[in-house]
Amino acid sequence: MSGTPSPPSRARQAQLLALTGELRPELHRYCARLMGSVIEGEDVVQDTFARPLVALNELQEVPPLRAWLFRIAHNRALDLLRSRAIRAAEPIEAAHEVADPESPDPVEVLMRREAVGTAVSRFVELPTVQRSVVILKDVLDQSLEEIAAAILKHVATGSLVKWAWAPGPGRTPAPGTNAEFAALLQAWADAGAHCPAP
Repeated sequence: MSGTPSPPSRARQAQLLALTGELRPELHRYCARLMGSVIEGEDVVQDTFARPLVALNELQEVPPLRAWLFRIAHNRALDLLRSRAIRAAEPIEAAHEVADPESPDPVEVLMRREAVGTAVSRFVELPTVQRSVVILKDVLDQSLEEIAAAILKHVATGSLVKWAWAPGPGRTPAPGTNAEFAALLQAWADAGAHCPAP
């Protein structure tokens, strides 16, 4: 591989750089909420933008850039979350200052602080998949149908999901096949995705 990128890869780099400028705020909100920290979210965003620039020259076929960047960011965030045994959420002190300027009642300010603190601590305690769904719905404004389609696609095509049916020597594979599992999940979703109450 030579040090100078070829004209097509220069064009791809220019396209990627233009897209990063547009996507940075949205990607940062997604990463910050997923990580539970604005600062750690920024670290993930920086990693996200560095990785495709390195990989771009080696790829024969470039995937759709927007989806590719979000996938890189999501996977990087999951890697960081998994690598930590204990994670303390960064206090969001700016959120404590949120008060209605029309009624600066101290009791209301205190109640808002407690509500924000409780909401943030509960959100951070959610499992990663549930946190991702909340972010997709509330931050990226995706419909429930879009989120369900993404989950179904992940179950049908995700390499980590498929690993369950080929876990390697000494491990018991999941019953059935990945295709059967995806079909069952699709049938469940088509039937209304009913979840029994605990």
